[in-house]
Amino acid sequence: MGLDSVGALAIHEILSKLGPADTAAAGCLNKRFRDWAADESLWSKFCSDELDLSSPQDPLGNPTPTFKVTYQVWREAFGMYPWPLVRRVKRCWGRLKSWLSANFPEALATLRKGASEDEIKSLEKSLKVKLPLPTRLLYRFCNGQDLKREKVSGHLLGSPLGLIGGYSFYNHLVNVYLLPLHLVIRETKRIVHQLGFSRKYIIVASSTYGQKIFFFNCDDGQLYVGTRNLANDGEMIPCVPKELIRLVPDFGGSQQQDAMLLWLEEHGHRLHSGVIRLREKGEIRGISLFPEKAPHCSIAITNGVKFPLLHPGEEEFVYESCTPLSSSGSVEGCFTFVPGRLADPKGDPFDVELARFPLELPEYIF
Repeated sequence: MGLDSVGALAIHEILSKLGPADTAAAGCLNKRFRDWAADESLWSKFCSDELDLSSPQDPLGNPTPTFKVTYQVWREAFGMYPWPLVRRVKRCWGRLKSWLSANFPEALATLRKGASEDEIKSLEKSLKVKLPLPTRLLYRFCNGQDLKREKVSGHLLGSPLGLIGGYSFYNHLVNVYLLPLHLVIRETKRIVHQLGFSRKYIIVASSTYGQKIFFFNCDDGQLYVGTRNLANDGEMIPCVPKELIRLVPDFGGSQQQDAMLLWLEEHGHRLHSGVIRLREKGEIRGISLFPEKAPHCSIAITNGVKFPLLHPGEEEFVYESCTPLSSSGSVEGCFTFVPGRLADPKGDPFDVELARFPLELPEYIF
């Protein structure tokens, strides 16, 4: 029995298992197979499985006539990259954008469309660097953020809409955003020249006033964050364990990864898992990088802090403190709970001992 005698439903099932490349090849056999291979439901499945697309659109978000055309356009647009790596980078951005859409839409609106190959080549020529493939793809999908300074309660502040987020304690307010390519060029030429760094470094992320700067090493694929000693002696801390970085493609290309890709994947994971989340302070809303869940955080209370009266179901009270840590160490102590008059009229104060726990630098630095 020849394949032509097999029912259309069975052929459809076979083609769906074969995948896009073999389905396209099968469409070259004869007219009947060409019709079967052109079935939109097949290409809708392929686009959903490989690109997480629910509607036909090109890489810039423009509508396309069919899912088959959509798949073809995507493969042509990224034909110079390993396809598994393309899918991985798209998944990374998809997770970040889905969280922003549900929780922080005003920050989602700041994300720029992907950069073109010509724009990336222009950066490489201007800065005399060669971007690793994972970082090139990250910019192909999203060319950083458009941010402006905003006026809040009469004060001019840096934008709190940074994708990476930041922290606030005492008189410090830091919020980090991803730079678009034209600012990568400008800031790299300005700051790297001032610091006397090698040309292999580019600036990929920064807080509005330059208090926190992230440098990407185009040669070894590592990402660094400048410390408070950056201006004095160029001190930086690596953001990702060196052993995780793989710039040489493996078989299939899915495990080719630099620190930029690993860093953003970890950031998306922490947002979705609730390890980090949005915080509101007055009229300012932004992503807080203070961890909210173990094992990334532990909770301790400074002696003498007076807490407000807490009621079930109401907004939580968060107290944060900070101290410089030049090396690993530990924290221990105790604090006293005093039941409120409304909460427990007959309750007595009670003490809680905090067992010693270690303080170490996290696996990924933000």
